[in-house]
Amino acid sequence: MLPAMDETTLDELRALAERNGIDPDQLLEIAEADGLPEELSAALADVLGDLTIFGQALDEKDG
Repeated sequence: MLPAMDETTLDELRALAERNGIDPDQLLEIAEADGLPEELSAALADVLGDLTIFGQALDEKDG
């Protein structure tokens, strides 16, 4: 299970997923699925956080 994310981070992940043709709800369901080892869940949370930061940087560059 992913560590708790604030609503702003979740909104950014949803927006980034939609911009890339990914169903945001499906992405979050996969990310929050039980059965992943704790280390893998933590790594996945880190990657999703990095994607959010990357998406924000792109938005600022384009904005």
